Amino acid sequence: RLPPGPKRKLLIGNALDLPMSREWETYSKWAKEYGELVYLKVFGQGILFVNSRRLSYELFDKRATNYSDRPTSTMLNELVGMKHWALPVFQYTEKCIHYRRQLSEWFGPKACEAYKPAQLQCARTLLYNIFCDPKEYSTHFKHFAGSVIMQITYGIRPKSKEDPYLEVSERLILAIAEASAPGAFLVDVLPFLRYVPVWVPGIRFQRKARVWRQCANDVLEVPYRTIKDAMVTGTAEQCYVRSSLENTILDKGNLSPQDEETIKQTAAVLYLGGTDTVAGALKILLLAMALNPDVQRKAQRELDAVLGGSRLPEFDDRNQLPYIAALCKEILRWHPVVPAGFPHATAKDDVVESHFIPKGTLVFGNVWHMLHAEDNFGSNPDKFSPERFLQSGVRDPSATGSFGFGRRQVHR
Repeated sequence: RLPPGPKRKLLIGNALDLPMSREWETYSKWAKEYGELVYLKVFGQGILFVNSRRLSYELFDKRATNYSDRPTSTMLNELVGMKHWALPVFQYTEKCIHYRRQLSEWFGPKACEAYKPAQLQCARTLLYNIFCDPKEYSTHFKHFAGSVIMQITYGIRPKSKEDPYLEVSERLILAIAEASAPGAFLVDVLPFLRYVPVWVPGIRFQRKARVWRQCANDVLEVPYRTIKDAMVTGTAEQCYVRSSLENTILDKGNLSPQDEETIKQTAAVLYLGGTDTVAGALKILLLAMALNPDVQRKAQRELDAVLGGSRLPEFDDRNQLPYIAALCKEILRWHPVVPAGFPHATAKDDVVESHFIPKGTLVFGNVWHMLHAEDNFGSNPDKFSPERFLQSGVRDPSATGSFGFGRRQVHR
């Protein structure tokens, strides 16, 4: 038998039950009503919500080979051309595993030490920009996040908020968000429509796909060509692409097309994925401080005690700033940037807790619900309270879905 869930209607299933806004609140309500697993069916497509940390670990970690696939999107994978390089839409293949291994090597805890100077420099620029023009805080956050990832990945320093490298990345991020919305494009339901010519009236998805495909190609190629040209002229800064190219040639004596493809495509993954979530977390920080001035005052007192009001914080100060560390964890818990998580997909039929899970089911880790569970994070989970992380035995939100689940989990 299938897991419990809202009653389905003939043909359309639970299509009318899907919320149009603040969907995480509805998913959390279902979790409280139906339990650890909630199953829906929308026009024949099964959707499973995993609502407990216990079962999320069981499925996404212990059974990772079956729960690490991604849903197939004809629009993004085929028409926009992202299936060969974009990890968020990759099927869980050997290539996906190889790319993750490549990124883990360069972005593990030890490797990240080398990126701290770029982070500090960009953070200082962010503070200056906010001081000069506080009303444009959202733009400054995006510029900060994009600048960090561009320097680390390509050694490129974006000049302004209108920087073309950042603009093309943001356009593609918006395109992915639009294309990922359930039912956004009929071609994802009827894949054969991909063969309909662009000139046929009403086929708007083909026109959008053509624009987005060029955008995706620019994300993949333009900054990569920039750093390669800089290496030829001897002006390239140390970065992921330069180090990867140099080390590969040093180890193997040459650079094969496959090696270059791996470096180029993993760089594009970083370029594309490193901006939106960081900027989103900074907006949540700003909201939390505006709503909780007492928390802001406590954080300021701790900073003043350690820094003396005469300098800005460095990474070496972290061990002396326990309240700031707790505040950062609470930001991730209180309002996760992706509250419903990214969908996984089952590669084959499975049975979980005596419930049948069909092959091809979309599987969501119910991040919001798990991060607002009293058994994980104590009482008053809707309240913003960094103090909860100063107590012993409280889980780290990064281990409870705020960075994803299982083998598709991002580096933190």
